[in-house]
Amino acid sequence: SRLQRITRGKLVFLQKMGELVSDIVQEHSAKFQSMLNEVQDSLNMSMVGQGPLRDLWLVRFLIGFKWDIKTAGEKYRNMMKFRKEYGLDDIRNQLKAGMKPTQFPGYHEHHSCYECTFDLVSGRSKNGSPVNIEQTPKFDFQGLVNIPPEIADRYLMHNLEYHFFVLDNIFLQTGRIPGYIKIMDLTSCSMKQVMWIRKWQSNVTARRHRLGVEILECYPECFSKVCVVHAPMFFTAIWKLVHPFIPARTAEKVSVTSNSSKSKEVCLDLIDKSVLPSFLGGEYIGEWRMLTNK
Repeated sequence: SRLQRITRGKLVFLQKMGELVSDIVQEHSAKFQSMLNEVQDSLNMSMVGQGPLRDLWLVRFLIGFKWDIKTAGEKYRNMMKFRKEYGLDDIRNQLKAGMKPTQFPGYHEHHSCYECTFDLVSGRSKNGSPVNIEQTPKFDFQGLVNIPPEIADRYLMHNLEYHFFVLDNIFLQTGRIPGYIKIMDLTSCSMKQVMWIRKWQSNVTARRHRLGVEILECYPECFSKVCVVHAPMFFTAIWKLVHPFIPARTAEKVSVTSNSSKSKEVCLDLIDKSVLPSFLGGEYIGEWRMLTNK
């Protein structure tokens, strides 16, 4: 079936989660040096081009854009200009100083409409990856659409910077290239909700024009796995609409499961049952979302 073909898509150029960045640089030393030469003039535009984070972010762009030096270099330079123009280093410094997600501009507007978490409160995956879970069909899509674009933009910048602040800290502690595990639970998804994807597409296009960049391309390799579970039988229709608007490398990492028992199996392969929320087949029954006082 088409759904099975989506799920079995080859993970081209996929590096193992947790691989040492120094090993990747050594193994691909010629291409890494070429990338370094390609972006040399932009390295001093942000803290992510300096110190130990330099190699990590260069490797992310090389992997994210399939070791195409010209493309990776162009996207990296665009990212640096974007960081400088919109003050992403200032956000990073605020995170270092202890800013919490609840303090992000637009947090309350968004999270009154979301059913999701930045990080799973109960713990991390079996290999130490942070876990991001969302129950997408429970979103208030009309409420999200009503959020003013300038608030939505600033919230997304803070959101992505937070995710990479977490990942960068894991790298600084381990030397390894980390990625989030994302689980999208589509339980009770209805065809009526598919109409909102068209509005989401329009918003993504409008944001790209406002910011002058595709913001997700500024944060490559955020996810090591994306698991869509409890997918409805009409998921292929959803995928056709969503696929063109997400980075190619992210699309390659998507697995799709419809069957309830198989969905549980997929989640438990990645996350211990004591950590996995019960609605996904685990044993954790407490508050799974990041709490407002965290």
